[in-house]
Amino acid sequence: MVDSPSRNDSDPDAMPALHRPLQFLALAVTTSAFSAVAFADTLVDIYELALENDAQLKAQVAQYNADIELEKLALAPLLPQARAGYSYTDSENDSTRPNVRVTPEGTLDQIDVTSETSTETDGYDVSLSQTLFDLSAWFGWKAGKETSLQAEANLSAAQQDLIVRVVQSYFGVLRAQDNLRASQAQERAFERQLEQTRQRFEVGLIAITDVYEAEAARDLAQVTRIVDENNVAVAKENLSVLTGQTPGALFVLGETFDPKPPEPAERAAWVDFAMSNNYRLAASRFAEEAARQTATSSRMGHAPTVTATYRYQDTETTGSIRQSPESLFNFPPDSEQTNESWQIRFDLPLSAGGAISANRRRAAEQFNAARETRINLTRTTVTQARSLHMTVMSDVSRVMARKQSIVSSQSALDATQAGYEVGTRNIVDVLNAQNNLFAAQRDYANSRYDFIINSLRLKEVAGTLSPEDIARLEGFLLPPPAPTVSGSE
Repeated sequence: MVDSPSRNDSDPDAMPALHRPLQFLALAVTTSAFSAVAFADTLVDIYELALENDAQLKAQVAQYNADIELEKLALAPLLPQARAGYSYTDSENDSTRPNVRVTPEGTLDQIDVTSETSTETDGYDVSLSQTLFDLSAWFGWKAGKETSLQAEANLSAAQQDLIVRVVQSYFGVLRAQDNLRASQAQERAFERQLEQTRQRFEVGLIAITDVYEAEAARDLAQVTRIVDENNVAVAKENLSVLTGQTPGALFVLGETFDPKPPEPAERAAWVDFAMSNNYRLAASRFAEEAARQTATSSRMGHAPTVTATYRYQDTETTGSIRQSPESLFNFPPDSEQTNESWQIRFDLPLSAGGAISANRRRAAEQFNAARETRINLTRTTVTQARSLHMTVMSDVSRVMARKQSIVSSQSALDATQAGYEVGTRNIVDVLNAQNNLFAAQRDYANSRYDFIINSLRLKEVAGTLSPEDIARLEGFLLPPPAPTVSGSE
């Protein structure tokens, strides 16, 4: 985007030394101003705070950590499944049943036999299964792999987006502060012009109309200053959303900043960068492939599956039986059982109430939606790369033209002021010339910030934006100017 100058340009030792005022009040103001510069926030400071506190990035990181587990979840049905279980049962059973006995007289007699059975059964079982053939699960795993890649691309895009948001909010504060300084200077200039106009009116050199014109211009400048003061407060609030803290004094953009055209200068090269490196476009491609694999998995819903299973079970039962009348054949219900089995199971889904077919149709339409989303994002990315390249190229020329317009507006104001002094120009001409000068100063400052933000957006679209761009911009920032005793910079 731009070359990074040496930090020696902003070396504090090269700054003019602070003179020691004689009055205590001036000393206090100077000390506090020096402290404000010492604790001023740089762009890197704000970026590091945003990395730690930005809720939007934290949410994206959490979503990434959740999405990368989808691949493991999709692979799980293809891996061996082991299960172990233990059971304990305590039961009591009372029963009464008719029976026949031989009486001492040798006859048969029907009696009721009552039994009370108490048993305790405990056992454990272990099973191991392995899927041998399952096309639906196989393609589901491939879809999970693509989803994990999509999550990585989305996280990278969120990290680049944070850089843009930090720079945009940071320079949004600087933009608002520059506009406020311009409106304050404009208000002071119109206030001085009003005083001079009143003096000239009092000596009869001009009409009262000029005084009214000067008062109207001063009042409008005051309104503009009030609006700009609110804009500064709003811009700082927007910056605090990223950092979770109220920003202090910010380093300002130095005059050594020289906008340069993007490299390479060919627009087609930036389009190629975007097609190859844009993270959001890459995420849409992974999403499309994941949807395609999911659709294939759903089509295999009617395919057979083969599973091998091994099972081992060991059960032991102990207890007692009390029977009335007593019997010689009452044996306790003690037993021990061991079971070991192997199984190869073949399953062929025939019908699931239409669910398999519905899932197949649904997955197919989701793939169509993902494909069209990718096509639309591809076209949008190409358009953004071309548009931002044109905008950045235009911004370079616009910054130079805005800088020259300040010189021209100052010359026009000097000439108009001289004409007003000799009577060839009226007060309206002077006020218009002053407005043109302050507008040129505002436009120049805004054009520099527009160039920086558009350059970063271009690199974001091209997928080449990195924290190094933050460090490069840091090289052009200078400590904020210390306020004077009156409070103005």
